[in-house]
Amino acid sequence: MRAPLKLNAIEQEHLQELYDAATAARDELPYTHKFEDLWQGFQDRTFKNAEREQVYGAIVKYVRTGSPAGPMDTTEKRLTDEQAKQLKTLLVKTVRGAKLLPYSDEFESLRKEFNKLIGSDFNDRDFWQAIRQAQGPRRQPPKRVKAPVKQEEEPEEEGE
Repeated sequence: MRAPLKLNAIEQEHLQELYDAATAARDELPYTHKFEDLWQGFQDRTFKNAEREQVYGAIVKYVRTGSPAGPMDTTEKRLTDEQAKQLKTLLVKTVRGAKLLPYSDEFESLRKEFNKLIGSDFNDRDFWQAIRQAQGPRRQPPKRVKAPVKQEEEPEEEGE
């Protein structure tokens, strides 16, 4: 794992602008042309010689995300239930406490181990999507219910 980037306010703003221009959800970016454009734009604007893993980590740390702006990519390979179970077990066994970042050495070794385990050949993009699939659907945030506001009664003034 490479050292995380520390960005000043201007660099954070550049990263936010590049992310907004990519028009994709954060989890949809890795191993796509949009991420490559974002990574290259970050290099050009900040003159930092950052690795892809570091830039993705900075996106996770510094970028404000919203709802995905573009359609979800549905061209990835789908896992069978058995493969998803094997991947979950492998993730729990190898990734302890830390998040698995794309483009990292840990990601690459886990991909190779998984491919060997199931006898398949998932590329980087397909394996990233397989991890997202194995983790299940995202938890929906709780719905906020507006609490009723009690209106205070004004004390009546006694007239003379």
